[in-house]
Amino acid sequence: MWRRIVDHFRESPSRLAVAQALVRHGFRVEAPGVVKCGKIRVPLKAIGDALNFDRRTVRATTEDICENSELHLFFSQLLPAGPSLEKVSRVLGYGVVTIFVDSPENPGILSEVTSTIAGYGIPIRQVLAEDVAIYEQPCLKVITQEQLPGQVIETLTGIKGVSRVIIDK
Repeated sequence: MWRRIVDHFRESPSRLAVAQALVRHGFRVEAPGVVKCGKIRVPLKAIGDALNFDRRTVRATTEDICENSELHLFFSQLLPAGPSLEKVSRVLGYGVVTIFVDSPENPGILSEVTSTIAGYGIPIRQVLAEDVAIYEQPCLKVITQEQLPGQVIETLTGIKGVSRVIIDK
């Protein structure tokens, strides 16, 4: 689907950036000029301001989406993925590990990472996997109930395909 979106907005990088932001945030396009996050209507000006575009660019993007039945079907069904615990992890006493991989398309990395952490008896509270089509440097963020000890980090770094592991302290 992402390839179709890119192809559709090939002639307008600003509209492609708006479409990408809509997907990244799970914002639904209900009708031309109507963007919602769940049941909350999101002002076009707010989206434009966040992306450094005029609200008219955002409106034109929603109009383009609504004029294409395939794109409208996709964008009208988007939902936000839910709250990320990453920025509040310290408040909750949780740990965060960010994992970068050589090739995000390789299967099994998520499974191996979570199995490794679980093997050390550390509960996982949340996993956030960024899509390679939407993010420049996609990564896997794992929020754990406690900080990970150094030996877990060494083990995670040794997983085939993992290029870098960062611990948030």
